[in-house]
Amino acid sequence: MESRILLSFADGNGAVVTGLVEPIDRGRSSIVISFDGPLNPTQAVDPSYYRVNALAPGNIEVVTKPGAVDPIRSVRYDAATQQVTLNLAHPLATGQCYRVWVDGNPTTGLTDASGTTIDGDADDTAAGDFYGLVAAGKRLTFNDMNGNRATVAVSGGGLVELWRGLNGNVNQLTIVGATANSTTLTGSIRPAKGSDGQVVIPSIQGLDGVDNLLPASFVTQATPIQSPTPVVATPQNLPYTLQIQAVAMPDAPTIQAAVHAESNGLWLIFGGRTNGMHSFDPSGLVSFPPIYQNNTIYVINPATGQVWSKDWSATGLPASATASLASSNQEFYQSGDRLYTVGGYSYDSSTGQFVTYDTLSAISVSGLIDAVVNNGDVAAQVKQISDPRLAVTGGDMNAINGRTFLVFGHDFQGGYNGGGAELSQVYTDEVRSFRIVDKGRSLSIAYYQAQRDPVNFRRRDGNLGAVVFPNGRPGLASYGGVFTRAGGGYLNPITIGTGGTARVDTQYDQFFSQYTAPNIPLFDGRDGSMTTIFLGGISLYDYNFSTGKLTSDPELPFVDDVTSLVKSADGSFQEFIMPSQLPGLLGAEAAYFQSPGLPTYSNGVIKLDQLSGPTTLGYIYGGIVSSVPNTTTPAGQTTASNRVFKVTLTPVV
Repeated sequence: MESRILLSFADGNGAVVTGLVEPIDRGRSSIVISFDGPLNPTQAVDPSYYRVNALAPGNIEVVTKPGAVDPIRSVRYDAATQQVTLNLAHPLATGQCYRVWVDGNPTTGLTDASGTTIDGDADDTAAGDFYGLVAAGKRLTFNDMNGNRATVAVSGGGLVELWRGLNGNVNQLTIVGATANSTTLTGSIRPAKGSDGQVVIPSIQGLDGVDNLLPASFVTQATPIQSPTPVVATPQNLPYTLQIQAVAMPDAPTIQAAVHAESNGLWLIFGGRTNGMHSFDPSGLVSFPPIYQNNTIYVINPATGQVWSKDWSATGLPASATASLASSNQEFYQSGDRLYTVGGYSYDSSTGQFVTYDTLSAISVSGLIDAVVNNGDVAAQVKQISDPRLAVTGGDMNAINGRTFLVFGHDFQGGYNGGGAELSQVYTDEVRSFRIVDKGRSLSIAYYQAQRDPVNFRRRDGNLGAVVFPNGRPGLASYGGVFTRAGGGYLNPITIGTGGTARVDTQYDQFFSQYTAPNIPLFDGRDGSMTTIFLGGISLYDYNFSTGKLTSDPELPFVDDVTSLVKSADGSFQEFIMPSQLPGLLGAEAAYFQSPGLPTYSNGVIKLDQLSGPTTLGYIYGGIVSSVPNTTTPAGQTTASNRVFKVTLTPVV
């Protein structure tokens, strides 16, 4: 797994930005960008690799809605200091925040002398755009990632400069032009609701001779989170019990990481892979053998176990249209009878390359099911467009009030080999959103925007679920995801509200289910609590009922744990370990089909308080099954599954 943590030019993964300032000795009409390694000198002075924008009002975190551009007149590169100076057409306004972009596109972006693209998003892999916020003034006010409203100011001479990320968090504060023994630095914080009221400033420069009076609520690093330890669920601490039962369905295909939808009691499955976990061979063809790509559409009747199938090659659609639909780890969601799917990763036989597709497909679920079952016209059920902004795999997709959210993931071009020469992987670092315009024969997207955070949004293969907030409004929550720069899983949940802004919950670290697994959402209208049930998969923690021990493993093993993550109306979390475990190391990349007819909110969240008696919530199908928690030979220790399990909830009376 991706375990590199050293961020520097010396590691061979591209130069990293180490400084962003507005030097006051140049008439405040320039910005200096410092790198930790040498750049290609010809590219470094080309203005097309850079852009400077004022911020649109109230829009600090959105990449695609910048304010007015400040044209770049010229660029100077100092090879000795590894600094780029952008000379701008207009002076920078004091106290105004500006967004700086540097091109880190993997094929066309700024490189060093050897041709390695800059590590603009500082994730220790070559390529990735750089975005930074820079401002200078006597007094600067800003919001950090948690919503805390902070002010920093100087008096007695000089200016305060701030370099921040697009999430609002400070990278560096610098005092420039200070008057020795006269300049004073002060600040204040208005805490956000649910925040600890601390604002992190990891680095302060230029303090010599400055009286630093920042209050203690400005800290150099965040206070470590002390999340409540998970507890075993009982009828006394959780208002329901679970039962998981195997369902015989011997004719179901073995498949994992597939697209799935449901209509009129029938399951639709396509894409994904028919083998287990990928390997880490130097050849992408060995790590992701094309023979295990699922090129077949399946329809399953769960009531009878009957299976119908049709190969994409027999549908009349051209290979250029079906390649993305047969790929693995597509992002998708179902809205009524429409299934929308984007991206995905697979071997493209027409080019002989592994690619992440940029295709959006709109599919009639009932129409495609009928076409497969009754040998009808499959092509008539599918509409497609291509858009480079949709080239994502391993992310998640869902909607809030008709607006589609494409959450996290990465763009992977080339054969997967664990990090060698063929590797070309760029995390989106974004929550992208847009409206799908699906009318008649036309298909398009509109009102696109993207919220970017290279620190907290550098995730893939997590769990995105529908939620209901205590005020009754719908939203989304992302749990887990991989891999951190140290190689582990992400722990802070992220919520997306009706306004479309994603917020990281820095006050909780999730113990279980960092990797894609079935999850079931339930909202209890009696106390305003939101529960998400996770079924197996891959976890940082594992609970052993035989020993009663909860153990952690940063290698993220396969687990059999079933857990309930409960968020109370006051914002606090508690994880419960369900006594009903899976009968094996199952769940990773499995499908979940929710039972029709359940009482739900408009976004599919189940109304827990309206359930009575044993209730079938739905079925788990397929995924990866492993014979060991930590695999050393994936091909021999993991396989795709065709097993089906019924999940039954019984309210505690």
